[in-house]
Amino acid sequence: MNDVKILYPEHRISPAALHASAALNHVAATLPAFSRVLEIGCGAGEALIAHARAWPNSIALGIDLDEARIGEGQQQIQASGLTNIELFAAGLGDLLAVSPGEFDYIIIHGRFSHTDDDTRDALLRWCRQHLSAQGIIAYHAVVLSDNDDKTTLRNALAFHSARAASEAEQLSSARAMLGYLAMTLPDGALKTQVTDAEALDDLSLRRRYLTGDAAAGDYTDFADAMQALDLDCIGDALAQTDLAASYGERQQQLHAMIAGQSDRHSARQYLDFAVNRRERFTLLCATGTAQPAFVPDLAVLESLHWAGNFTRVFTINEQPIRGHISQSGVLVHTENPVTLQIFDLLGGAWPMSLSVDQLIFNCRLPERPGDDTRKLVLESLRDLFLNNLDGLYWSAAPGPYNLADNDVLMPIAPLAQTDKDTRIMNLWGEAVTVTPAQARWLRDGMRATDEDAWAIFTALRLRGVLKGSPLAWKNAIQPFLRTGKVAWLKQCINTLLLLSVSEKRGGLLYSETNLDADSQTDSIHMDAVYEEANRLIGKGMAKEARDYTRALLEDDPQNMHILRCYSRTCVLTSAWDEALDALCRLMGHYFSSLDIYYDLATALQKTFDHFNARKVVRGLLRLDEKNAGFWNSLGAIYHASGEVTLAEKCAREAFRFQPRNPRYLGMMGVVLSDNQKLDEARYFLEKSLEIAPEDFDCFTSLLFVMTHDNRVSTQELLAKHRDYGERVTAAAARSALELPLNNVKDPNRKLRVGFVSGDLRDHPVSNFLLPFWDSFDRTQFELVGYNAAPMADEVTDHLSAGAVLWRDVYQLSDRELARQINDDGVDILIDLSGHTTWTRLPMFALRPAPLQMTWIGYPGTTGVPAMDYRVISSTLASPPGLAEQFTEQILWVPMRKIFEPHPQSPDVNPLPALRNGHLTFASFNRPKKINDEVLELWAQILVRAPSAKLLMGFMADDEMIAMMTRQLTRFGARPEQLIFKTRIGLIGYLEYHHHIDILLDAFPYTGGTTTNHGAWMGVPTLTLCGETMAGRQGVENMNSYGLAEFVANDKADYVNKALSWQGRFEELNAIRLSMRSRIPTDNADGFRVAETFEKGLREAWKIYCTGEAPRSFFVEE
Repeated sequence: MNDVKILYPEHRISPAALHASAALNHVAATLPAFSRVLEIGCGAGEALIAHARAWPNSIALGIDLDEARIGEGQQQIQASGLTNIELFAAGLGDLLAVSPGEFDYIIIHGRFSHTDDDTRDALLRWCRQHLSAQGIIAYHAVVLSDNDDKTTLRNALAFHSARAASEAEQLSSARAMLGYLAMTLPDGALKTQVTDAEALDDLSLRRRYLTGDAAAGDYTDFADAMQALDLDCIGDALAQTDLAASYGERQQQLHAMIAGQSDRHSARQYLDFAVNRRERFTLLCATGTAQPAFVPDLAVLESLHWAGNFTRVFTINEQPIRGHISQSGVLVHTENPVTLQIFDLLGGAWPMSLSVDQLIFNCRLPERPGDDTRKLVLESLRDLFLNNLDGLYWSAAPGPYNLADNDVLMPIAPLAQTDKDTRIMNLWGEAVTVTPAQARWLRDGMRATDEDAWAIFTALRLRGVLKGSPLAWKNAIQPFLRTGKVAWLKQCINTLLLLSVSEKRGGLLYSETNLDADSQTDSIHMDAVYEEANRLIGKGMAKEARDYTRALLEDDPQNMHILRCYSRTCVLTSAWDEALDALCRLMGHYFSSLDIYYDLATALQKTFDHFNARKVVRGLLRLDEKNAGFWNSLGAIYHASGEVTLAEKCAREAFRFQPRNPRYLGMMGVVLSDNQKLDEARYFLEKSLEIAPEDFDCFTSLLFVMTHDNRVSTQELLAKHRDYGERVTAAAARSALELPLNNVKDPNRKLRVGFVSGDLRDHPVSNFLLPFWDSFDRTQFELVGYNAAPMADEVTDHLSAGAVLWRDVYQLSDRELARQINDDGVDILIDLSGHTTWTRLPMFALRPAPLQMTWIGYPGTTGVPAMDYRVISSTLASPPGLAEQFTEQILWVPMRKIFEPHPQSPDVNPLPALRNGHLTFASFNRPKKINDEVLELWAQILVRAPSAKLLMGFMADDEMIAMMTRQLTRFGARPEQLIFKTRIGLIGYLEYHHHIDILLDAFPYTGGTTTNHGAWMGVPTLTLCGETMAGRQGVENMNSYGLAEFVANDKADYVNKALSWQGRFEELNAIRLSMRSRIPTDNADGFRVAETFEKGLREAWKIYCTGEAPRSFFVEE
């Protein structure tokens, strides 16, 4: 028989659980902490012993027939030293003959509840006599008799037709009940019986099911019997099982229809029939002492306290998934972000409980002030409650662990010295085991802090074996943090945040604490230390600053003030891994500081742990919503994860509170530029530079924005780049760093070529670099890599394997990096970043190498006078005028292959237009490249080709999609012509090409990577030849593939060329299927990718060796 199983584990029938269930039914019961409890059928009394441990001011009495098990329990009580509990072996006759006084909770189960009705009534009558004024009886019983399915069905039909006044009405009621059961019962034998009964004619149905004796309903019979004993049925110990909503929305709707006019007992009976329920643990109170609710009141959930042992699951790459593991090992998955946060919070507080107000405080998102967090949290708790989730606990008062006042952690019970696992029940009533190794660690005073000790501590905490005050938990965690194990710090971030603030502010501390800005010592010694560290940092001597503070710390490792200075030095010099280590150790001494948490959030963000960084920053903002730095950090996290709408919201908050801070102004500019608000972006970036004129990262962002702006002339763009160059040159001169250039001027010797970039990884720059890197003649050139970004991957490994020297230089200042490159003896130093992220252009102004070039990363000049050459494909030499836009000399190099496609790229498919009957245009350019002028041109194409579609990828969010839709429809396109795709992984993005025919390029900043990916997937790009190099990337790409027919000279030509492919599908398909054959491979027919580039480097070196100034030249193929 396939029944719904209602299970009653011990923790669901504990006095604390019964107290909460009574409250949900509007019945006020005694607080478990001060209650007298009688458990009849207690077995060895494990649950009762757990209750006695949890609530020392409670009195507990246990009765069971099994003398052996009672003896086991008595031994455990004696070993635990408990004085508020007694267990007795007694039969029902013995029990009924005594008068032990009144009880607040009487729990009856086991053999004492499996009796005939007369014995049951005698026992419950005795219980009623010994029930306190607010007392609760919990009685476990079978509610649908263990009958065959025919008898069960007869009872159900009799129950629903009991009030029928005629045979016809009886038949009608019976068929209505059959229909209800057919729609509600789970699959199984009883449902089959119902289906067969529905097919019977009226006469057969009456003879088989409606004649003879039948019970009206087991639960209603039980309720009537209790009424005769002066007892009232309150509801079930698992209150949610009395709610049809627990069984699904359909069940709820059907139950409301059939039971809507019933009394509360009959309504429960209908539900029992509907789900074929076989057992109940019914709560009873004295008649007249309370007015139980018709059904459990879910509004009461708001007043409950919640606990749960949930651990977030992470991927092998340390990325969080939308799931948690419960204590029993069950994976609990949800897409609800509020539920995920609740699980994180409960897991952080475990084994302590949190109130709904604490959950609401910590679920509130400062960046979403319009969210009704209370409503969202209560909806989430409602769903969790209705699902009776494994590992979730609720109580009508703070949980038992919350009341612990010992400031040193201790086990909840004494643990015997044994070589076997010890089984105990934690204070939530959950049975757990303690291993001999765990017990030994506890007996040894919990002093060890190695990997094994952390695993033991974590396991004991998860099992609820330890208890103590919030201070005790802090004192227990901090020795582990002092080891500097950042992974352990990350595992307990939720706990640390909760242990840092009072209950009023969502935390666990009993009283307010000073979670304020760092209070440094007034020691003259420390002032001098900070002064020296700042002096070294100011001079660009980052490594020296770290070495200085580290040496002081090694001399005085327990000095938390020096440790704090060292952590700050690491943060200020971008040594993020060292910073995390130092902050972890620092928090092992002290973590109730906003400044420390702020540094932690910054270090987590910079090491790409956006999940934990976001948690910390949100926690800080909940405490101080006017802190501009916190808002800026949250904005940076959102920006890094591509959520530009929320990034802008946070950036505006930072600006609102500190409108003159250049860092926040700059961040605002960067975010606005990625949200397609170039005018505003430029305004904020220029304002930032007015205040901090030597913020070269901000200046780079400004230049990048101007390169995207179609209203900026080539003259204005060049002038602004020259301005940048003059500033970095002046800064380099002030540094007074003179580097010797002692490289041997031999035009024919083997050359050492260094590449500086933050993109030496899985990045578009590497897609362009790899064909050349792998093709270099190592007998003539030594390659050196300088990775300027704090990340690496398999592409980095590939590149480094082909280098004679590889350095990760992210932590080095410009001064330190220049000296390192000079010491490495680099002959030709090549920048691959230009004015993009991770650029090191200011370092080039220090002239660490004899020859310096820029290539690939940025389609424009650097503006740096010390940059000698710009490498450009010779296909861009026509039309003329490009060279005049560079401060560098131009090294024109013919390049037949400029891109390395992904090795797992999908195959090229036939032209979709052959199948669709219309053209599908597309753009996968960054939204920053797409301006109104571009959108207007695309709309013209759609207007003149009404059957055509436009697919736009790389959309950040719904707000960006809505904005694009508004603009395109304003220019005449129809909404049904538009298709939008959000960001996706590389393979998925490449597969999008299976659905498109022609890519449409943006301008004035044309596509590079997207154009080449498209070509490899057989999709040509229609591009507009612009004035700048950024405006001619598409030209370079299409010319290199022999597709000059996709290069437009003006806007009209652009539209006409797009429309010209209507009706030429076979021709376009032929181009599509031949595209990959147009891309040459290394060593095919004597072709070597890097050969012409090598010639250019060699010629530039020869010019240097003669003493001649750098000059532009063409390399002959």
